[in-house]
Amino acid sequence: MERLRLCLKNLGRHGWRTRVILLITALGAFLAFVSENLIEDVSRKQSDMFGRASLGHFRIVSKSIETANTFGYYHWESEDLLSASEVRSVKSFLAGLPEVSGSMERIVVSGIYYGDDDQEHGYTAVAMDMSAYDRDFTDLYYARGSPLTKGDGSACAASWYEYERSKSLAIGSRYVFLMPNEQGEYVDRYETVKGGIDFKTMPKSVIGLSGLYFDLDGFRSTAGYKDDVASEVVGFLADARTADKVLPKIAAFLATEHPRLKVSSWREYAPIMSEIVVGFDVMMKAVEAILIAVCVLLVVKLTTFSIIERYSEIGTMRALGFSRTDITLQFAVEGFLVIAAGAALGFVLGGIVIAVLHASGVSNNLTFFEYVIGSGFRPSFHSGKAAIVAAVFAAVAVLAPVFPALRGGALSILETLEKR
Repeated sequence: MERLRLCLKNLGRHGWRTRVILLITALGAFLAFVSENLIEDVSRKQSDMFGRASLGHFRIVSKSIETANTFGYYHWESEDLLSASEVRSVKSFLAGLPEVSGSMERIVVSGIYYGDDDQEHGYTAVAMDMSAYDRDFTDLYYARGSPLTKGDGSACAASWYEYERSKSLAIGSRYVFLMPNEQGEYVDRYETVKGGIDFKTMPKSVIGLSGLYFDLDGFRSTAGYKDDVASEVVGFLADARTADKVLPKIAAFLATEHPRLKVSSWREYAPIMSEIVVGFDVMMKAVEAILIAVCVLLVVKLTTFSIIERYSEIGTMRALGFSRTDITLQFAVEGFLVIAAGAALGFVLGGIVIAVLHASGVSNNLTFFEYVIGSGFRPSFHSGKAAIVAAVFAAVAVLAPVFPALRGGALSILETLEKR
């Protein structure tokens, strides 16, 4: 206790040095704590946005289907379709994986439609459960017209790209579509384009994903499907960065239970999208690492400088009978106290900021930030990330004052008089 009182007295006596080190440490801890939690949420938001923009983070299809660089659109034969029992089995397994946030069966469709002038147009489409649309495709919405409903077999929805950029489809108009049936044959049906689908968080002036959407039950009924088959089961991860951990589990399950099926990562069929998410996460982590490194170096430098400035005090202490060990311990404890106090203050302030943002949410309609975090964003605490930041600053609090303290404690009385 006597040593602790002396340390506190010395910190008060050198108030300006103490305040500078404390404030720099608090700023570094605050920025590190906030950025670590925010970056984690932004990375997950990016993963969710790109994965759920009709692509999914992985899909389970027949091994005979080529998926590389297809962006989810591919050709299948009737024997490639997943049976109703296979779909149920796969979805049941995926539901038991905590890293998988959702899945749905779909039929990928390609064919031809005829416009008002009877001109042929090729199209790609996805038939999926439209009742799950708002839940599973959170960054899409109906921009025009009326939305499709479950079981609606006489209509389709066009993406923004199709009805705005290409202008080959008109909302409310009817077209003849050639659609594949369960036997892989093409049947012609008269379809109305009802709802235009927009990609809400993407810059609409430069980005648009082409495609049409059918309700799965309606499509099966219209095209003459007798069974609840699907060409794929598409899955979503709560965090796309866990793909390397999750996909081997799925592959092992398929090898045992459904050897004719495979799991394909979006890194294979949509590599650009996956690279954007992973690259953004790496970039943000690099920025954060640089920020922490700068703050840590500042703290170490200021701590070293504060001890060097006290050579006369070291000489006086040595003259009074303090040993080198006493001096080293004295300066190490003083440095630890001020750095630990600054880090604790920074963590408290960072926690308050995160709590306020989580309670209030961050809403915006700026294109860039919609692209990064969506139109609504609620950052939260991530205990693992907070523990990493706390461990870094705990190490700094212990190590930063040790080396200059050792250097100061090793000085003799004559050396301190020469350096005054």
